[in-house]
Amino acid sequence: MIPNLTHKTTSFMDIYITCLRYLILMTISWQCVADSSLINRGNGAEPDSLNPHRAQGLNSHHILLDVYEGLFTYDINGEPVLGVAEHVEVSENGLNWEITLKDQARWSDGEPVVAADFIHAWQQAVAPETASAYAFLFDNLRHQGTLQVSSASPKKITIQLNRADPGFAAKLVLPVFAPSARHRSEGAVYNGAYLIAEHLPHERLELHKNPHFHAAQSVQVGRVNYVVTENQNSELLKFRAAELDITETIPDSQLDWLRAHYPEALRIAPYNGSFFLGLNLADKHLKDIALRKALNAAIDRDILVEKVLKSGQKPAFGLIPSEDNTGNGFDPVKARHYLAQSNFNTQSDRLQLLYNNSNNQKKTALAVAAMWRQFLGVKTQLKNQEWKVFIKTRQGPNKQVFRGGWIADYNDPLNYLQLFESTSRFNYYHFNNKAYDRLVEQIRTTTAADKRKPLIQQAEAVLQSEYPMIPLYFYVSRHLVNPDLKGYVDNLSDQHLSRYLHF
Repeated sequence: MIPNLTHKTTSFMDIYITCLRYLILMTISWQCVADSSLINRGNGAEPDSLNPHRAQGLNSHHILLDVYEGLFTYDINGEPVLGVAEHVEVSENGLNWEITLKDQARWSDGEPVVAADFIHAWQQAVAPETASAYAFLFDNLRHQGTLQVSSASPKKITIQLNRADPGFAAKLVLPVFAPSARHRSEGAVYNGAYLIAEHLPHERLELHKNPHFHAAQSVQVGRVNYVVTENQNSELLKFRAAELDITETIPDSQLDWLRAHYPEALRIAPYNGSFFLGLNLADKHLKDIALRKALNAAIDRDILVEKVLKSGQKPAFGLIPSEDNTGNGFDPVKARHYLAQSNFNTQSDRLQLLYNNSNNQKKTALAVAAMWRQFLGVKTQLKNQEWKVFIKTRQGPNKQVFRGGWIADYNDPLNYLQLFESTSRFNYYHFNNKAYDRLVEQIRTTTAADKRKPLIQQAEAVLQSEYPMIPLYFYVSRHLVNPDLKGYVDNLSDQHLSRYLHF
């Protein structure tokens, strides 16, 4: 009903105040009915796979770590702690691991998690037909092709390693070491804090709390949405509209604005990751070492991190994140000298730089291409692809320069170095150097830190002389996080399991 205004004079200010009160009441009401049992997480691109054995990207691993739990898991600080394992006993020489499983560990259908579930899953992971990119992590458990894993009872697992591995517990956190329910032939079941309730490809993936999870009483949030947010600017708009509680990243171009307007939500922290450009050494141009040196020396990494990215990244001239590898390496005079020694003709030849759909990746690619054009006269075609397509293209032969990078799965320099072994599933570079392979194998079998360090330095020196990749910068983690969200702790692994989050 329209109010009768003839009996009282109503000013514009009266109307304004009434409307303002209404908006305040609506805001208070919205805050009161906000769903504290739901967390919306930006997750970047569509997951490349939800199979623990085949998943490679972080956007897949984040989900898998919520719905599966291995013998070890991450704590709230991103450190490895016991997961399904109740007790672990390791022999003095570090080779024999006796593991007892939690009695209360259950699948989402209520069935117990048993040792055979792990053994069966690991056998699948190393099977050639699975083609798991992470199958190499089982090499230390294999003897003459057979996994050295056994079980004397449903809740006991015995693991025999070929050599002691101080990082083995951290590896057991990874999705490739997750169990697989042997009792189910149809329909997915999960043993983590959550289960997958709905998957709308290229839109979102919805998780519901797993009532049979052994620590279900500590899980405070009932639903989690992992939202596909391939465009960082769109993701920011979703966060500002309260459609996201955590972003996958932030747009570099908006960093100053975010510092001014969202200081409590902005989270930038050190991160154990290295970003680089991969080079296909089988390519007719890039097999020329002089060209690779020229491309490396023509990139001003200080400009890249300070003027383009502006999020606290550290310029890198080496692979492994460390103070020793932090620096620019920019030398345009040397770059032109190397180019003159190469067979690359800047008048007729071109390079292609492949990257995945991402505003931030596009900015990096544009900056690098501009530097190559300015300092070398090298023309570069930029090509971007949706994440799943990019992953397949990067694995194939039809590429030249491509977006690389690695986030450490566990805190060991070997995690980075083994990417470039001749037989590595991650060797997209066609790098084949016997001396390098021998060094990496020595590092793998050496446990004494004082003996290991010079071997690591020698291996890095090979990479810095052969250039199968061009290091650009060391990562920082960058997110917007709802200030009302509790349990989100910045950590070097940038791991934030949903089970610890709550309002």
